[in-house]
This record gives sequence, structure tokens and C-alpha cells, in this order.
Amino acid sequence: MSVETSQENTYQWLLRALGAYLDEEPSCRISLAEVSDGFLVRLQRALHKLDPQVEHFQRNTLQEQLQRLRSERKHTVRARHQGVWSSFPNGHQDFFRALGYELDQAQARGILIDELEDGVVVTYSYPDTSIGSKWKKRMVVLGISEIEAILNAAFERRKKPGTGSGDDSSAQSTEAPA
Repeated sequence: MSVETSQENTYQWLLRALGAYLDEEPSCRISLAEVSDGFLVRLQRALHKLDPQVEHFQRNTLQEQLQRLRSERKHTVRARHQGVWSSFPNGHQDFFRALGYELDQAQARGILIDELEDGVVVTYSYPDTSIGSKWKKRMVVLGISEIEAILNAAFERRKKPGTGSGDDSSAQSTEAPA
């Protein structure tokens, strides 16, 4: 799979744009799968109402969404989050951006994200340089405390001098999801 390396085509920024969309209305029970031109996302708008919807987000659409996010002011009214997201007042956007940074640091490809009742499962492939050019697969279960740790690490990176626009990519990662 050929992936451009421009800033807007990193997981950090693509997932941030996708998270902003999910935050526009309450979203829960999310499953996200990377496909060749973007992401397929299955979600529910109500926690206890089985009425899933599936949406296809192309990379170029997410890049346009990101440009809008950067040009608009932050909204003061936030959607009420459900499920695991009720523990995080900033919802999906902050976490997806922070997780995207960690995935970029791991050189991840082919990501899958599946929301659980008490966390998130992240699966991805990554290059294993210790055995040549082979790819390995990793699955990580992130509970509330691990999600908080990823968010806190991102907030710390943004506080460091010289990071400018709050771009996580200018600081070193503490650790990729393992």
C-alpha cells in the first residue's frame, strides 16, 4: 500500500479529522478499518439502540475536514459522549489525534480500531527491521488508564517549547502502543 507522507496524510491528522466528525454528534460502539483510500467506520449514535451506520471516509475528504478545523474556531458546545467516551470530555478528536501520533511513530499500516465497553482494541501491522523487511502484526487493548496515559503524553508534547502549532510530530514519542 502506497501512502503519501505529507503532514495531512499522517494518522495523527487523518484520525483527528475523523474524530472531529464523530464528536459532532454522540457516537459510540465505533469500529474503524483502514482501506486503500481511507477508512470505513461503523458507529452507533445511541449506546443502547442497535442502529449502526457505516460510513466511508476518503483521505482527501478527511484532509479537507482538517483544513476546515484549522481555519474555524473551536466550538464551545460539545456533544454529550456515551460509552467509554463519557470518561473523556474532549471526546474522540483529542484521543484519535494522540493515538494517530503513536501509530505514526510505530510506522503502522492497516489499522483497525474497535471500541469495547471499557476501552479500545487497536490492531495494526508494522515493519520489523530486526528481521529484514518483514511486517509483524500487533494488537493492543487500551483501557481507560491507557487511554488517559496516551492523552497525557500528547498534552505534555504540546506543552514543550518549540512545538509551535501544537503538532505532536515535532516531539519524541514516549512509546508506541505495545
